[in-house]
Amino acid sequence: MSNGLLFCIALAAGASASAAPRLVCQLAQGGTATRIEVAPTSDPYTVATRQINHFRFKAVVVGDAGGVEYVKLYTYYETARGGAEEGGDKLRLVHQAKYVAPALQHDNGPGLTGTVYVYEPRLGREFSYDCALREVAA
Repeated sequence: MSNGLLFCIALAAGASASAAPRLVCQLAQGGTATRIEVAPTSDPYTVATRQINHFRFKAVVVGDAGGVEYVKLYTYYETARGGAEEGGDKLRLVHQAKYVAPALQHDNGPGLTGTVYVYEPRLGREFSYDCALREVAA
């Protein structure tokens, strides 16, 4: 084998060894869009929510670099009930989804969730997300 071929094989092996699963999500609400990447964790209780206007989104990916055990997605709406003396804004769960042992998506086709639309019950505000479980270089 040539030195160039050996280098390419070593480079490819190193790249795949450093890749890890990530949940990649596109979030949108009221003209605001953002992209997030979520790494697997062993402690789902430490995962923070991501705010996008009046909604909060929480993506919990439980697993490790070797694979994902499950994905749980939560969408909350911030209500204005309660004043500062009562703790300010309250969060109301408006959508939850769970995916057990999801497979990695290796192409740019439909992701894990497809586009999901969630509506705030009182005013009908729309929030959407689309998530895919991809292998991303670490």
